[in-house]
Amino acid sequence: MVAPKEGDGPNLPALRLAFENTVRDCSAFVSQCRLNFETRYAIWNGQAADGKKHAREGADLDPTPWDGASDMKNYIADQIVNEKVAMQCMSFKRANLEAVPIQGADITRARDVTNFMKWLVYSQVPEVDREIEMLSQFINEKGIAMMGAFWETTQEKTLDTLRLVDFQAKFPQVNVLELMDDPILAEQLKETLKQHYDCSNKKANQMLKDLKDTGVCTIPVLGRAISRPVLRAFNLDEDVFVPPFATDIELCPYIFRVQYFTADKLRSFAHSEGWDETWVENSILKLRGRMIPLVPDQNLAPISRNFIYRYQRYHDLIGVVYAYQRLTDEDGVSGIYLTIFNPMMPADEQQPGYAKFGLLGYKHGQYPFTLFRREQLTRRMHDTRGIPEVAMPYQNMIKAHRDSRIDAASIAIIPPLMYPAGRSPSRWGPGAKIPERRPGEYHYADQPRGDSNTENSERILTENLREYFAIASREGDPMSRDLMNQHQINKFLSSMSRAFNQVWKLYQQFGDDNTYYRVLGQNSAQPTRFGKGEPTEEYQFFMNFDVQSMNAEQVEKKLTQLFGIATQADKHGQVDWTKMLTIGLSSIDPTIAEAVIQPRSNATQQVVSDEKNSLSRIFSGFMEDFDPKTPPDVAMQVMQQWMQMPDVQQRYQADQTFKARVDTRAKQIQQTITQQQNAQTGRLGASFQQVMQKQQGAQPQQMPQQPAQ
Repeated sequence: MVAPKEGDGPNLPALRLAFENTVRDCSAFVSQCRLNFETRYAIWNGQAADGKKHAREGADLDPTPWDGASDMKNYIADQIVNEKVAMQCMSFKRANLEAVPIQGADITRARDVTNFMKWLVYSQVPEVDREIEMLSQFINEKGIAMMGAFWETTQEKTLDTLRLVDFQAKFPQVNVLELMDDPILAEQLKETLKQHYDCSNKKANQMLKDLKDTGVCTIPVLGRAISRPVLRAFNLDEDVFVPPFATDIELCPYIFRVQYFTADKLRSFAHSEGWDETWVENSILKLRGRMIPLVPDQNLAPISRNFIYRYQRYHDLIGVVYAYQRLTDEDGVSGIYLTIFNPMMPADEQQPGYAKFGLLGYKHGQYPFTLFRREQLTRRMHDTRGIPEVAMPYQNMIKAHRDSRIDAASIAIIPPLMYPAGRSPSRWGPGAKIPERRPGEYHYADQPRGDSNTENSERILTENLREYFAIASREGDPMSRDLMNQHQINKFLSSMSRAFNQVWKLYQQFGDDNTYYRVLGQNSAQPTRFGKGEPTEEYQFFMNFDVQSMNAEQVEKKLTQLFGIATQADKHGQVDWTKMLTIGLSSIDPTIAEAVIQPRSNATQQVVSDEKNSLSRIFSGFMEDFDPKTPPDVAMQVMQQWMQMPDVQQRYQADQTFKARVDTRAKQIQQTITQQQNAQTGRLGASFQQVMQKQQGAQPQQMPQQPAQ
């Protein structure tokens, strides 16, 4: 499609027609989503709150098998959805994020970018945990969802306090109270307040009155501007509409996003986002409480579990459609254009028919959405299924088994009462006197023989369903289950990686040149400075998570193998044992690991400080035994440096008691080193240890050099 010429507005009739056609063509998918909703939350017509079937007045058919029979809800589909959501949310929180440079950037810079992006997304994006959970809910219930990545800059007004004494201190050469008493000067003072604090005439008069009466007034001031990325989860049956013929999000001719706002929020957009003020005021006047038509019976469709219906929820809101289009200008260059409008309010003499129109302004040149699909059945985006669609037959059969057992128990406890025609007992129960002409006229009916296999059938159905969705079951194959779950997690994190790519590019465009942050997972006291870098700097982000890390036994087995191989094969000292320790503790409990692990530099400094304190006490005449938990290599190095000090050498030669204390501690350190080497030799074998020392050029630790006598 061709973009309008510069200065012209959008083609509203064509845009409105495209929106209506897209919504209409998605009606089948929307209906399936509603059926998935009802299946997941066990909603059906004629449902009663007490979980029983009841006859309805005017109904053609009576309940089956009888009035008051069991009609219990069954939430097996909801349970499976929640388990999948928990798994995906856990994978996002514990996934390993890696930034891979595309052109020219070095590995050190890539590591800094990785740490910064973790901090930016996990700590600076508002409600990121909520949006990730909502995204996962949409994916598993409806089969498809989108994550929007935007950049938001907000600044709110707050109230500050202005005291008369502070105001007087700014102008010591004049008497402020006298200025307030003079009508002419007070008017000038009021104008000064209006200009300085950007307030109305009424507010300035109130400020002068409060200062004069109480010596204190409140003043409106602009708060700190907040500029940050925003992630928003969207479903494709209420929030975002995409043409069903689309096979790739970047090949879509248009994408529509529907959202509702309050009147105050629309007016704030006119101030902060440049929306047309006449359109805003007309939409508040004409569109408040009017829903944008999506499906014929949308006013009666529940939007949440508390059954608040749309016409109740939106009675004071104004609907807005964000239309994202890929258009080509007269020079043949394509770009993403954004039009904000409402299809129920065309242009007229008072307003242009849209709130805003123009290029989106994101330099990455993509739609600000990332697509998530539970299944890739075909190339078309809507060709995917939610969990309730597959689970519905199983859920209905399991419900039938449970209802049958409840009904069987009910009829066994209170079976039907048999009596002669026309002579029903006036009373029935313990101690009741029932006259009868012939024995056995009044009796309970024979109980129907129940199905003793119904519990086993329900168990088999449940196990089959859980096995189908790779949920832990008695009969399932653990290897197949892990394979399927890993495949689902890989798809989820792969799409999240693409969202991270957009967040990084938005930061490059709108973020501060220098930002101070703290590396997540490290107990660092000092913040780290991060420079934005060059605009051409490109990275590809990857996220990965091993589903077996949620299995404690598998984690223990894997760590044992990992540490064993690293210990035996690290011939050239290539393994970073500090990182190995972090990985080991984090795999057991990330929270505890973050609390107890400190950066290597900090840990070494602490050991050096402790050793220096111990040596100072030895110098002062105290005996200090070496703590075997202290790294002996660091302790030996500190002691060797200490022994080079002139005053220590002089006393070592002259004071035999001091010499004995020093020698004792040096022997303790050397003994600890020898014990560690012997332990390693015992694990690896003496010959292997000698080979490693030869290859690494290892030299045994020496005792502190003693001064010549």
